[in-house]
Order: sequence, then C-alpha cells, then structure tokens
Amino acid sequence: MKIETDTKLIVCMLPQGKGVGLIERLSKEKGIQSANVSTGRGRGAGAVGSIGAWDEVDTLAVTVTPERADEIFDFIYEAGELGQPRGGLMYQHALGPATAFTLPEIEEAEAD
Repeated sequence: MKIETDTKLIVCMLPQGKGVGLIERLSKEKGIQSANVSTGRGRGAGAVGSIGAWDEVDTLAVTVTPERADEIFDFIYEAGELGQPRGGLMYQHALGPATAFTLPEIEEAEAD
C-alpha cells in the first residue's frame, strides 16, 4: 500500500445524475482514477431570505496532487456547469495521508 502525504481533496455537490458522467470524463480526458460519487440530499438557497427545497444531489470527491489541483478544479467547474443557477458548489483543501488506488480495467462483455 502506497501512502500519499501531499494530496488535495476536491469535493463537489452536483444535481443528481451528473456525478458519474463527470467521473467518466475525468478518467478519459484527464487520466484521473481517484474519484468517488455518492448520492444524498442537500438544500440550497431559495428566494432571497429563504431556504430552498430538499433535492437529491451527487457528491463527487476527487484526490489529486497539488500540482494538478487547480487544473482539475477548473475542469470540474466547467464540465459540471457549476457556474449555472442551481449548478452546485465545490471546494478543495489539503488532505492528510491518503492511500493511492487504481481500479483495474474491465472489458465490457459482448452482447449475445
């Protein structure tokens, strides 16, 4: 097990259904293999001075090296359309020791 001691964690809350597509794009376009998506509920801002309704959200978490953190943050922001109304929110911070992991390539089975 390899322990990384200098990593960044990027966390992003997105409308439900966007997380898996972003993981696929991160893998194909940026070579990122250290991402997870979970689903939960979140509550955003409503009209001025009020709280919005509960919504299902995807939470995307990505670990990256500090050298790539801004690049990947910007990519997720643009690809996930976070600048749009109700597009979500994101942040990044330094992460303590973490283990590196990679998923094996799995060939898709041919349909009969």
